[in-house]
Amino acid sequence: MEILWLVLIGFAAGTLGSLLGLGGGFLVVPALIMLKDLEPKLATGTAVAVIVPTMLIALWRRGAQGHIDWSLAGCIAVGGIAGAFLGSWLAGIVPGPIIRKTFAFVLVGLAALLFFKE
Repeated sequence: MEILWLVLIGFAAGTLGSLLGLGGGFLVVPALIMLKDLEPKLATGTAVAVIVPTMLIALWRRGAQGHIDWSLAGCIAVGGIAGAFLGSWLAGIVPGPIIRKTFAFVLVGLAALLFFKE
């Protein structure tokens, strides 16, 4: 039964992540922390492994639909790649509870910004 729940979490993350451009980690990380009692560093690392194949499919489908501005994506990707090096290095030294709280703060903050945007 546990495997079914994990597959359903993956299905929801893939659907919402590719629909909304969120990558799926917004759902996978809290689910792994709360349902599997994973330490935040393990939950975020596992989410990265889940997101890569999911986003490759979303990239293929969204690209085929013409829903990608490749010049914007390329510029943002340069910063994202550099940020991924920094973030993965920080994940090795920042305590798990701080990662968990930072994750929650970022989700709430971004949600508020989007909610109140005209």
